[in-house]
Amino acid sequence: MESITDDRIREIAFRLRKIRELKGLTREAFCAPLYENSEYWGMIERGEQSISLVKLLQVCEVYHIPIEDLIDLNYSPQRDAEVKADIASLLEHCHGKQLEVIRKFIEDIALAL
Repeated sequence: MESITDDRIREIAFRLRKIRELKGLTREAFCAPLYENSEYWGMIERGEQSISLVKLLQVCEVYHIPIEDLIDLNYSPQRDAEVKADIASLLEHCHGKQLEVIRKFIEDIALAL
């Protein structure tokens, strides 16, 4: 049985491939500025290999693609204050390395959006 995550990975893969094709780029040409192997990238485009958040953000930055074009965020709007309170509550359970990773994640997303 396939999971929702598998479906989402395949959807991102499909969108990445379509963007590359719309730009008229071969895998090799697309991968060059990403410093990525074209065979590995083929696995990503086929949904056989998931793409890391860092690599996804790099693709968005290099090719000036809004992340929303690649990921269906499926969120319902909430008030900022409520979201911040929810995040603060979750952060109470985090320490050390977890907090460092969360900070880096938020910085990366803030710069990409």
